[in-house]
Amino acid sequence: MEELNALYNRLLLFGLVILREAIYAHNEDWAKAEVEMLHNIPSLIGEQNLERHRYFWFTERELYIEKINALGLDEPKSRMLTFYEPIWHDMEPVLLGLLDRQ
Repeated sequence: MEELNALYNRLLLFGLVILREAIYAHNEDWAKAEVEMLHNIPSLIGEQNLERHRYFWFTERELYIEKINALGLDEPKSRMLTFYEPIWHDMEPVLLGLLDRQ
């Protein structure tokens, strides 16, 4: 769980910076997508209920990806690919490994 917690912390760190960029760009749709993806992460740190992690991975994260792609803008998509995707890449085996042990 420690590794997963560290990855959630990284998502928050980069996410708040990206949210600030969306706000400074005056892009409300982008900012809303960031808020929707980030808002539950603090409560996932240290969370033992694996169903909440499953929901984040398969629902909230997927909805975020869809929303960012639907914006059709380079900047939000670039931030997602540059900052979030590497974290998700590291997170996937950790999270799926935990879910498989259920």
